[in-house]
Amino acid sequence: MLNLQLLFFSLHRYTFLMNHTIYPAPAVRRSVVRDILAFHNRPDMIPFAGGLPDPDTLPVAEIARAAQYVLSRQGAVALQYGTTEGYRPLREFVAEYLCKRGFATVPDEIIITSGSQQGMDLISRWLLKPGDPVYAVEPMYNGALQNFESHGACIVPLATDREGPIVHPLIQAFSAGKTHAPGGFLSLSRSSRFSVGKGPGLLYLQPTLDNPTGGVISTSRRMRIARALGHFRGWMLEEDPYGELLFDGHSESYISSLQPDRSLLLGSFSKIVSPSLRIGWIRGPSKAIDSLVPIKQSMDLHTNLFSQMVLHRFLQDTNLDSHLERIRDIYRNRQTKAIGALLRYGIIQDLPNPPAGGMFLWIETEMDSDELARRAMSQGVALVPGSAFFSHPADGKRFFRLNYTAVDRDAIETGIERLARALSLARLPDVAKNGGVL
Repeated sequence: MLNLQLLFFSLHRYTFLMNHTIYPAPAVRRSVVRDILAFHNRPDMIPFAGGLPDPDTLPVAEIARAAQYVLSRQGAVALQYGTTEGYRPLREFVAEYLCKRGFATVPDEIIITSGSQQGMDLISRWLLKPGDPVYAVEPMYNGALQNFESHGACIVPLATDREGPIVHPLIQAFSAGKTHAPGGFLSLSRSSRFSVGKGPGLLYLQPTLDNPTGGVISTSRRMRIARALGHFRGWMLEEDPYGELLFDGHSESYISSLQPDRSLLLGSFSKIVSPSLRIGWIRGPSKAIDSLVPIKQSMDLHTNLFSQMVLHRFLQDTNLDSHLERIRDIYRNRQTKAIGALLRYGIIQDLPNPPAGGMFLWIETEMDSDELARRAMSQGVALVPGSAFFSHPADGKRFFRLNYTAVDRDAIETGIERLARALSLARLPDVAKNGGVL
């Protein structure tokens, strides 16, 4: 078994190397979030920085029962090598889940990954060469930004309005294969700084409760983006880590379901079950799956089989809808508490349109947020400055992200009081500007 696995590994690796140009590794952006998270375990620190689930939502007892079941009934299988594509019953579960959400899918269109971050890396290894464009909304998930930059990609910011990316200039850019087009494709007039490669690149979106702003692309705009993909020679990567955290419990449609042959959908169990299991998934057409499997095999052979089997058992034994509703209720209450405290301490003046769910608030401030993060740390509060979410860090200097899910209600009040103190010490009495939160 092992020798056969290694033989396939060697053959796939040889084929992959023969068909791919090898480029020097680009410099990797240092993760601001990782640096800040190093302080999270300090007993005096209130952690508004990470994207961690509330510990009370982690199903410890249920996972323990699932693990015991797997070990007692299928232990020899669970502790053995697995297939690169992933544990078949878990792939079947994901496919059925997507079908219920209106996206027709079969198990062979699913790869199980070691978290969604690995899925993003796999896709980047397959599709991107140094200098290729990645069209994305900024601010953007800092893990995606770090990933794309590590592959040498050029981040091309999209112009947006309240409904999401503006489609007309996007079509023009896709058709021309350029980084900007008449009508303001770039959200910032710095096109001269982009040096774009020959590849068509990638469109990257988090349409539902994006990190860090919590924005949601409207249904009509999703349909227009899907039509625009007809003008694009590249692929769309749609990431959906927060889609189940809409507080009203409804499900937004996947853009990928409208263009399944040119789209890759990336999902994760980290926010709704457990991040430490490190299980995500990619949904794509067969031509994409066939290309991604040997790349994944060359990286880690397969995702931890024991974790996959335990997760599958948990999903079989659990009423997932009830589990998710409990998480939503907790996070809804935390968000309400956080917004109330931000208003009460004068950090924001108004919030007419709070995020419809998720884990974050995106806050505007007149103070340099890098300096604010340092001052807040000295007061025992960790938050993430906006510079971490932009390809040009200076564009985020007047924003910061606040996570409210990893902190209990009492600590939210204390933490925001400390944050207000940090701002006061900076001698900026008029902290908020035009409503404060985007």
